Amino acid sequence: MDIKRILHRQSHTFTLTETELEQAYRIMEKRYLEEDFVNTMADTLHEPESRFHCGHLNEFPEILNWLCTCFDHFFDANMSHNDILRLTLNHLNHVSLEPQFFLDLSRAVPVDCMGVEKELSDCEQNCSVYHYCNHSAEARDRSARWEILASLISMHRNKNCICSKGNGSRECPAAKYLKGTWDINEFFHVEDWEAVV
Repeated sequence: MDIKRILHRQSHTFTLTETELEQAYRIMEKRYLEEDFVNTMADTLHEPESRFHCGHLNEFPEILNWLCTCFDHFFDANMSHNDILRLTLNHLNHVSLEPQFFLDLSRAVPVDCMGVEKELSDCEQNCSVYHYCNHSAEARDRSARWEILASLISMHRNKNCICSKGNGSRECPAAKYLKGTWDINEFFHVEDWEAVV
């Protein structure tokens, strides 16, 4: 396929192979799906059981990638596109109560390096042995935070958190998140973990 574009007042022709055209189609298909999730989530913003809102999809691209993958698994030609979107978001609210969900996210944190989204391990291979770039360091920090969230939920479930210390007046972040008092943003951005555990 030939694509003609005018750049700097000059006409250029780009030829795409079938593989490149298929890849471009898949990229655009995923972008449209991501936009659909953002819009659908914006409509469900005030639902009490929702621990996520559309702003989280920009902050945490690993959640958006998870939603798109889940959508593909749920795809059924007998269901409408919007029904599958809602089914996927309902599934997100269900699985996000389990520590394993956050462990999976910690392994899926992408690195946006030089405008290209990469896996963390690929990005680190391209960094110098003695220096990690800021993008890689930021992704590793976010990955560690997801692991902390998984640990806090496990601690709460095993009664090893401040909730079970007999005080009764204090709740750990995991309890607040599981009850729906905190959304994922408040849960994710706790600065002093030791004070609340």
